[in-house]
Amino acid sequence: MNNAELAASVERLMNWVDYYLHCELDDEYQHDKPQAARMQLEAALREELLRAHAHGVVASVSAGAREAGAGTRDDLVR
Repeated sequence: MNNAELAASVERLMNWVDYYLHCELDDEYQHDKPQAARMQLEAALREELLRAHAHGVVASVSAGAREAGAGTRDDLVR
């Protein structure tokens, strides 16, 4: 993940954290909403972690493919 992707991910999560805190701290808010907000926050955290994991897997596969391709070219040069 580059810095821009990381910043976007953090911003998405902070929006959910803000919403959750609003639900928890606002006295006028209906009390059944904080649980729903907590579930949404948890889902957002899971989504961002899965996105980061998928990005890492793709980067690893791409790096492995580049290394394998480089090894093949070296064999042809010899």
